[in-house]
Amino acid sequence: MHAELIHARGYDTDQPTITKELIVSAQETVGYDKDKQNIVFAGNVNVGKSSLINALCDKGGNDDGAARVGSIQATMGITRHEIPNHPEMLLYDIPGARTQDVPAFQYYHDQMLYAFDTVVLVHDTTLTQADIRLLKMCILSNQKCLAVRTKSDDHIRNYEYDKECNNLEEARQIFLSEIRQDIERCQEQIAASWPEREVQVRDYVVSSRSVRSFMRQNASPKDAATAYIDELDFAFALSPTLVVNVDN
Repeated sequence: MHAELIHARGYDTDQPTITKELIVSAQETVGYDKDKQNIVFAGNVNVGKSSLINALCDKGGNDDGAARVGSIQATMGITRHEIPNHPEMLLYDIPGARTQDVPAFQYYHDQMLYAFDTVVLVHDTTLTQADIRLLKMCILSNQKCLAVRTKSDDHIRNYEYDKECNNLEEARQIFLSEIRQDIERCQEQIAASWPEREVQVRDYVVSSRSVRSFMRQNASPKDAATAYIDELDFAFALSPTLVVNVDN
């Protein structure tokens, strides 16, 4: 990775070079398994990383081996998780950035994100400049990266109240319309700031409850707040092996 390219994208660091040797060392540190898909979940604190991992692994927050969730239970170190019946995958939970003011390269470097095959950027509102820069760091490193917007069920219920909707279905439609517009705006921003590349970053809209339901091979819930949105597409993007015959 060239220091000039990093600085041109707004990153300020005294150690801009990520070498092959550094990647190998980091993979040894995090417990990278070369025979599996190594997927790390990154993002700010309290955006739902651990809840999403638990949903994929069909675990509750209090189950043995579950990722730590809750406002006072932030992940303190890198932890590995396995999805039942999917030994080809390893999911990694890492500490949140604590603040959006943490430079993208610093978070990327400090959490050794370059060690993984796929980086999943988890967020619960719009993509911030810090989020977009982190995605660009992954792209610069030729890593697969996804964005996933969580807590859609909570947002839909909040919309029903805040926008004085007649019911949850109306709130859902308003939420999805506004979210799709925001995602399109963010994509245009990414493309406009990086015209030399055709950058496409899909931003999946999900709820952890719905992801857990999907992983259990259940049909989409009838409740408008938890009915599937992008859960199937998100699972397929993580790995096609996660998608089974589900009546959506």
